[in-house]
Amino acid sequence: MNNRRFLIVGLLALALVGCQRTETFTVNGTVANAAGEMLYLEHTALTQTSVVDSCKLDEDGTFVLEAPAPAYPDFYRLRIGTQSLPLAVDSTETISISTTRDSLPYTLSIEGSHNSLIMAQLRATARNASREELREEAKQVIMANPGSLAAYYAVFLKQGRQYIWNILDPSDRRMYQAVATSFYTWLPEYERTKVLYNQVLEILQAERSIKNQQTMRQFIDEAENSVLDITLPDEMGEMQSLSDLQGDVVVLDFSSSEMENSVGYNFELRELYNKYQKRGLEIYSVSIDRNKLLWEQTVENLPWITVHADQNNAVQVLMLYNVQALPTLFLLDRNGNVQGRYIDFEKLDTDIRKYL
Repeated sequence: MNNRRFLIVGLLALALVGCQRTETFTVNGTVANAAGEMLYLEHTALTQTSVVDSCKLDEDGTFVLEAPAPAYPDFYRLRIGTQSLPLAVDSTETISISTTRDSLPYTLSIEGSHNSLIMAQLRATARNASREELREEAKQVIMANPGSLAAYYAVFLKQGRQYIWNILDPSDRRMYQAVATSFYTWLPEYERTKVLYNQVLEILQAERSIKNQQTMRQFIDEAENSVLDITLPDEMGEMQSLSDLQGDVVVLDFSSSEMENSVGYNFELRELYNKYQKRGLEIYSVSIDRNKLLWEQTVENLPWITVHADQNNAVQVLMLYNVQALPTLFLLDRNGNVQGRYIDFEKLDTDIRKYL
């Protein structure tokens, strides 16, 4: 009986140790022509680079390196001497590399990390193509998935010693804004997010400090009496278009069920809806939510149109209406013209009455 009890205690102890084991990611593979040299796996943080694992390569060049999984997706690199290969690590993946010492920075044989491979392809283009070709390829990477590490890498990409994007150029700044907005939406507490988002925000604030009202007027004028259309799926998966509501006065709402005061915010919207719906008011709510299940539960009993923008289309939708923060409200008249931007329900209520 005592032996059995000790066995049970031992098994429980092993299970506890297993539960407490730190999750890791692995980088393995071969580096030819580097026998006897040290191979380092380094974390390239914003302010410093630190070694997280290393090994001495033998004749066949095989290696296995391991490190704790990052709390947020982040950048690492393999390094031999002054040669290094940037890597993107999301979580607990295994990344496999096959290369030689001298071709390490330009390795394209990468498995297990799609972002790392895209980064390598960008470096190959930077080495062999024109600046315009590189910018076009980087743009495609950014717009395809602005919330990815590859997009973050692309926005700071250099050709030679020169960055390919200039954040002070309004046209180039769209690339920075796309990545900053997407990272801020999905990873707001990530240090890289804060740095990039604040960098973009400071420039925008400097440009707009005296022009807030003129910017809104210009935005309204550029709409050219037509709806800047949005088409997204509702909670039933059916596509709903903002343009289908022309003929009604519309409150266009950009918000999230993950906001601190989401319940109170929806209560304010319900008050407006109950008050003016019979007179021709509709609400089109665009939710920017990482947790789709939470959103579905939140909007289940809301009587107006609620649609969901996922990570792949959130940035484009937010940029279409120049939304810089959640929540943001717009008022559209019966012809689909934008008549104002609001964060104040009282002012919105007053203006709704003008257009009903």
